[in-house]
Amino acid sequence: MFKLLEYFACSAEFKTRPGMKDAALLYMQKNGVLFDNLRESSGDAYFTVYGKRINDKKLHIYADMIKKKGFIYDIKKSVKRPGLYIGAVIFIFALIISDAVIWEVKFVPNGNEDLARIERAARESGIVSGAFKSCVDRDGAENYIMLKCPDVSYVNVSVNGGVATVTTDERVLFEHGADDKKTDLFASDDGYILRYETYAGRTVCAKGQTVKQGDLLISGTYDTFHHGQVTVKARGKVYALVERDFLCEVNGKTYEKQYTGEEFTKTSVTVFSYGGDDKNSYDEKEYERYTEQDDVYIFGTIRLPLKIKRDTYRRYVMTEREVKEEEAAKKLDEMYEIQLKDVTDGGEIQSTDKKTYFEDGKYKLYCRVWLVCNIAK
Repeated sequence: MFKLLEYFACSAEFKTRPGMKDAALLYMQKNGVLFDNLRESSGDAYFTVYGKRINDKKLHIYADMIKKKGFIYDIKKSVKRPGLYIGAVIFIFALIISDAVIWEVKFVPNGNEDLARIERAARESGIVSGAFKSCVDRDGAENYIMLKCPDVSYVNVSVNGGVATVTTDERVLFEHGADDKKTDLFASDDGYILRYETYAGRTVCAKGQTVKQGDLLISGTYDTFHHGQVTVKARGKVYALVERDFLCEVNGKTYEKQYTGEEFTKTSVTVFSYGGDDKNSYDEKEYERYTEQDDVYIFGTIRLPLKIKRDTYRRYVMTEREVKEEEAAKKLDEMYEIQLKDVTDGGEIQSTDKKTYFEDGKYKLYCRVWLVCNIAK
């Protein structure tokens, strides 16, 4: 409490003039000048005076004032530093608008939609960094993006804190043309017919028949007793035993990164998602870059439109090595599973015949698959 009263009452440090120590002390004692912290150094006396007696003119005859302290003098110092006030105003203004402004816009596509077109449409509809939330029409923006982006089937604009998120789904466009007028179903593969199901049209194949790719299976044209020859869109399924094959390859040699131990980090600041780009060019063949970004908060909850970006560069050289047989076998198995799924395409696998060998500097896996599938296309 005493320190607080001392701060608001103000105080000053004094140093006695040469040969005036005794006179100064005698004057203060006789005239009731409040002082303390008396100390001596090199023949001079130092003491602290409080309140209005700081400006006592007779006291200044015996001692020199060294330093003033207190609330009033701190205010006077602050007045001489306009940058402090400007900073305070900017800080208060940032606090006021921090929750009312969009600082960052994120795009979350859920397909292969044209992201550049979506970003352009979002900007045109007012969804940009620095925009006030109250000025953003989210419903209008969603409709505008749908209008400008024909490959988008769904748009959602949400604002959480200072981040606006634009979520989209891809529209699957079906091509209309010759298939709309197609009335017959043909064999898509060579195969041995096991069974068929005809829903519309005339079946021209039989169980146990071997067909070639392109043979007619179900015709949409047939004769009727009352209406003569009619044509409809043929519908049905023809299941056949078909043979398919594929080849997986892994190079016998591979290149991998060997880190040299040389590493350095560059730090930069981005404002409103701008800036922070590394203008220095580093050969991508020699350096691997790893980027981290941290948000900047005040009071632990208010996020500022600033990000601290750290780019870490690690130098490496590419070295060649032989691929071990066990490593190649693992990669071939992974490729086999993926290609087998593509080849079967919903068919029912009956049997497989695999062959692994090394040829032309590559590990190879050849597979022949027999499966039952619908070949009526």
